[in-house]
Amino acid sequence: MSSQRDKILAVFLLLVALSSTILQTAVEAARRLPGEQHSAAHAMATSLHERARSLLMAWVAQLTAGPSPRGPGH
Repeated sequence: MSSQRDKILAVFLLLVALSSTILQTAVEAARRLPGEQHSAAHAMATSLHERARSLLMAWVAQLTAGPSPRGPGH
């Protein structure tokens, strides 16, 4: 009877050890994931910002320089 109890205890301890290892690995992976998403989102936002800035600069460059013409409506 004692040997069967020892076997059950050994299996239980093995399962606890395996589950804690698996959970620890999952927690570490979850910790890294938001950082990776943040860096990818930051890179995409930076790229979008640079594209918008260059487009705005191109539009401003097409504006005529100098004062507005005088006349009716101005």
